[in-house]
Amino acid sequence: MKASCRFHPDLGYVSMSLEGSVTLSGFGTHVQSVWSDPSWRPEFNGIIDFSAATIDLSDQEIADLTHSMATDPRCSFGRWALVVSTAADFAKLRKFDHDADLRSTVRIFFDRRTAEEWLLSRRGTGG
Repeated sequence: MKASCRFHPDLGYVSMSLEGSVTLSGFGTHVQSVWSDPSWRPEFNGIIDFSAATIDLSDQEIADLTHSMATDPRCSFGRWALVVSTAADFAKLRKFDHDADLRSTVRIFFDRRTAEEWLLSRRGTGG
């Protein structure tokens, strides 16, 4: 998996782009590197762009990932825009939105521009 991250502290968010096969191990390593960066703030919102990636996570792995993130004090519980390119990835990532342990507002989009507009709109949890 190839991953990149850019912090936007003036706007209060982080953007991540993922390419290739997204596995639990690869995604977990990337999240840990973001959380370890001195620029990271747990109050940040974020965009994770999966549009150039293949999401190779099982339903159980998504549940485990969501639970582990929800119990980590470094995790952001803000607004998160997830960008995908297929309906199958959309359906898979909807499981983040249904997990009771996740206190974030999560929305899934098919294009990054719309995701950024929603994230920066400051409209509370609407969208």
